[in-house]
Amino acid sequence: MERVLFAPRELPPLPPDVAHDRGEYSEWVRLRENERSRRTKTLHPALALLMVAVAPSADLLGTTLRSLEQQSSRRWRLTIATPVPGDVENIVGACLRRGTRRRVRTVGTRPGTPMVDLVRHASEGLGGAGVALVFPGDSWAPDTVALLGAAAMPQSVVYADEDELTGAGVYRRPRLKPDFSPDFLRSSAYMGRPIAFGSKVAATLPDSVAHDSPSMEHECALAATETTAASVVHISEVLCHRTDTGGTDADAVPVTISRILPVEGPPASVPVSILVPFRDEPGFLRTCVDSVTTTTKGHDVELLLIDNGSTDLEVLTLLDRLQTRPDVRIISDPRPFNWAELNNAAAGVAVGEVLIFLNNDIEARRDGWLEALIRNALRPDVGAVGARLLYPDGRLQHCGVVVGLIGAAGHPLLGLAPGEPGYLNMALARRECAAVTGACLASRRDVFDRLGGFDETLGVDLNDIDYCLRAGALGLRTIYEPAAELIHHESPSRGTAGGVDDIINFIDRWKEYIARGDPYLNPHLSRSSVGCELASSAERDRWNQWYSTLVAR
Repeated sequence: MERVLFAPRELPPLPPDVAHDRGEYSEWVRLRENERSRRTKTLHPALALLMVAVAPSADLLGTTLRSLEQQSSRRWRLTIATPVPGDVENIVGACLRRGTRRRVRTVGTRPGTPMVDLVRHASEGLGGAGVALVFPGDSWAPDTVALLGAAAMPQSVVYADEDELTGAGVYRRPRLKPDFSPDFLRSSAYMGRPIAFGSKVAATLPDSVAHDSPSMEHECALAATETTAASVVHISEVLCHRTDTGGTDADAVPVTISRILPVEGPPASVPVSILVPFRDEPGFLRTCVDSVTTTTKGHDVELLLIDNGSTDLEVLTLLDRLQTRPDVRIISDPRPFNWAELNNAAAGVAVGEVLIFLNNDIEARRDGWLEALIRNALRPDVGAVGARLLYPDGRLQHCGVVVGLIGAAGHPLLGLAPGEPGYLNMALARRECAAVTGACLASRRDVFDRLGGFDETLGVDLNDIDYCLRAGALGLRTIYEPAAELIHHESPSRGTAGGVDDIINFIDRWKEYIARGDPYLNPHLSRSSVGCELASSAERDRWNQWYSTLVAR
């Protein structure tokens, strides 16, 4: 089958993401708010609001109070927990009309007051309503109470999107979030605000949550989602506008690769098989084998080198030397190239409990990557794990795959500058994603057998993405692990190889998934760009036209 190349001369610059937009976004958020007002004006759920005001600013507190007074649902009550109740009551009296003031009360607190006590105060008298956290300086969209309250079932956690509001009235730096991602929440404060808890979840928040912490919403979100919450609901609308105070952005917990905690569990001491298909390319093969060997000392590793018909004399000489090593097995498989068939056949003779599928143009430059992949792969609810892949110059090549991006599937933040965290810290935070690339994909043996391996009818392309989606259909998660950092020598000038038949078959198989939208990229972010830009209204039509052109080839 011919391979179709979409080959730019060089990797284009990564466009600015939506957080760096200087005009379009501010108008967009106003339009969204106006459109929602027609749909939410009949929603009037009850919602208890809790604010902790340690050293209240009259300006910030006033901003929040005035936004609450404009809520379309009047069935809310605000409890302000503060060590200076008198000061707060004066601010409330100056900011709110008398009728609204009756829905606000202050509770005097001391340092260390347990969160459950504060939540109990907020919940009193509202008969099982959910509890939302609100912070001084936050301006809520008029339908925030209505939407949060309607979604806050007793055992749920609800969160929505947010941005900043400048003194000049400009909305900026939006945080358009993905659907719930437990690993993302453990490694980054992505959930942020606004956040609400169903009545049963709110009543069981642990005492250990520090109510005066600057990252209070993150601590509460972690505590709730890892204990009593039965569901986590994401409302993909911007409902909270933080006041721009000139400080740091909304990511209260900064992320670097060195700060990401290792996955908990037993030592990753299981047998591992690393499968590397190749044909010729002696420089790539030598670098791959030598670097993998150097960085995996102390692990029980077998290297399965799958020779797909090499004829290069340098490669053949290298294979003669390698086959004397006890940790290397060379499998001759000269059939016509089919990535899925080659790896499936080799997996059939592999001895590892964890299988790692690796391209021959991968280079490991530091230790720890294998440990990180294995620990994630051994988690019982995980089906596949992918690595952080960089081009040799340090730019980002892979931090997970978005299904439906730039066609069938694509890499968000492709070409991100070295060391940059990317939109919402996506490049540096461990997180769930729809799929990862087969250039480095780890999976347990039992998962591989349960799925029947890679689909051999997708012989050239998208078999790795299909594998992850099939695992997801069985309830198994796919994890992007940035601590497993590798160099991928794929040249951006080479473009992306695509088997047209594979692309069509993949889209036909997963068209409902693509139509719903990848849950790990906010629906308001573009599927026509890798840069996390604001989506345009014409994107669906352009995608359909692209697919029609593909089918007509």
